[in-house]
Amino acid sequence: MRLLLLLLCCAGPAVAAPFCLWKVPGDAKPERHINLTVVQYVELADNELHIAYGGGNLGSGHDVRIPLKNREEGQKLLQEMRDTARRCDQAP
Repeated sequence: MRLLLLLLCCAGPAVAAPFCLWKVPGDAKPERHINLTVVQYVELADNELHIAYGGGNLGSGHDVRIPLKNREEGQKLLQEMRDTARRCDQAP
């Protein structure tokens, strides 16, 4: 109980930005952006990055599949997503 109280007191408020756009890589027109605050999960395979987002009841979610040359390319995209989310969460 004391540890939980200590964690709550010291952690400070954790507030995520309500809207955080990340551009899906590619040359498609129109451009596609994902709101990172509604991403449910990300799957990284050797040849594809799969992002599921915006889900709700009755299968209302969406997904995007980004083809990759290799796993390293996927790691770079994940890092880009993390960096974007951090920038969005910073206080103005």
